Amino acid sequence: MNAAIYVRVSTDQQAEKGYSIDTQLEACRKYALELGATNIEEFVDNGYSGAFIDRPALTSLREKLKKKLFDVVIAYAPDRLARKTIHLLIISEEIEKAGALRKFASVNFESTSEGELMYKFQGIVAEYEKEKIKERTMRGKRGKASKGLVISNAKPFGYLFDPEKNTYVINELEAEIIRMIFDFIVKEEMGTARICKELNARGIPSPRKKKSWIVSSVHRILTNTLYKGIIYSMKYRYEKIGLNQRKRTLRPETEWIPIPVPAIVDEVTWQAAQKQLQKNKDFAKRNLRHDYLLNGLVTCAKCGRAMVISHSGSKQLISYYACLSQKSSSYLYSDQEPCTARQVPTKLLDEYVFDYLMELCNNPAKITEYLECIPRNKDIDKQQAALAQMIKAEKDLIQQKETVLRWFRQKMLTEGEVESQLKEIRGQLLDIANMKKTYEAELAAASSSSSSPAEIVATIRGNLYKENFTVQEKRSALQAILDRVIVERVDHTRGRGSRPEIHVQLKLK
Repeated sequence: MNAAIYVRVSTDQQAEKGYSIDTQLEACRKYALELGATNIEEFVDNGYSGAFIDRPALTSLREKLKKKLFDVVIAYAPDRLARKTIHLLIISEEIEKAGALRKFASVNFESTSEGELMYKFQGIVAEYEKEKIKERTMRGKRGKASKGLVISNAKPFGYLFDPEKNTYVINELEAEIIRMIFDFIVKEEMGTARICKELNARGIPSPRKKKSWIVSSVHRILTNTLYKGIIYSMKYRYEKIGLNQRKRTLRPETEWIPIPVPAIVDEVTWQAAQKQLQKNKDFAKRNLRHDYLLNGLVTCAKCGRAMVISHSGSKQLISYYACLSQKSSSYLYSDQEPCTARQVPTKLLDEYVFDYLMELCNNPAKITEYLECIPRNKDIDKQQAALAQMIKAEKDLIQQKETVLRWFRQKMLTEGEVESQLKEIRGQLLDIANMKKTYEAELAAASSSSSSPAEIVATIRGNLYKENFTVQEKRSALQAILDRVIVERVDHTRGRGSRPEIHVQLKLK
């Protein structure tokens, strides 16, 4: 007899009596031998919640069940297989279809209608217990916060945690850096990027110690109410939506619980910092109010990153398309090496692309030349495999939906359970539909034969339909035609009077 043993423990249950991995394995192995098993394969999910059916070892077990490799599947208890009734039913049906028996080492359910009812009741109890634990935990946290106590140590920069008083105390060494950052923005009116540069130049350690200062870290410090002496508990609601995924939503402000802590900067300084941040943001927006035909469409040929607008010059402003790695603060003030691609003048690239498309429009013979220049996509096989996987997952979910409805008709599930499961399935189907569209679009774009010369001409002519364009009309036309513009500057000339040379590859929609 071939037996499969499945054991699981979640991170919050590892110390729970009777549910350790070793305890479960010992009991399941003993039971398997009593049933007469000669070959045993073990599936262990260590640190995975039973609220989700998508677990590595369980997925592997379900795949092998489809191949009918086992005569019996043994778990320590029903809630080890799953904590949701609907998931228990899905797994049980898969075991039954594989012609295997479903057994539990700690409890026995007879193969009768009463036994199946007790089995389902175990699932309901598991769900209830989980919600009860969750509610009790939240009540405890809320009560602790209402007394002005810090719920848990988030290890904020500038503070140490006092476990006896459940509060933060100021770390003076780090607090001096905090005050320096606020002085930079309030007194010297620096932007966050310049503050990063100044801190790194002075060799001041960042909150991550070995890492350089980055804009997001400085911005978090400047906007955190903690540094003016107040933190808010119950500000966010967290919902687990996957094995390693959590969804965070902002609670209504009336639910926030303020907790006082020692302040590093006063209220006046903190408010002045917020005003300067907004002023810097408004100024940056004003500087970017120019009409660039290809803004948002240009990609660096050297590294594949997007290219953004950059400016130079004081008296006469000159704009360029520059690799994101050279301009983004996340790259500038981190340990990552920026791309070495040269900047491309916006005027040069905008005019080149527009004139080239007009030439294709007026001279259809050039379309063949354009198609021959498009490199073959080496990832087509991977994209096709991914699309096939999406289609399979979609079919499985549709089958699961039909199964849920069948169980409802058989009165195995309540209306609430069905609605909850169908909502989850609809969400997954929507995600898959969106991913399918993405893969289908990429495959269509990757195929050089996806559009005939006549179709390309029709697309271009449909948008470049007039002789005199305003800047906005040009931009709208190019946005409608182009998917991406991949560019690299290849000349070696420098300074005033240089003649930039560029290689351009266009990806049409």
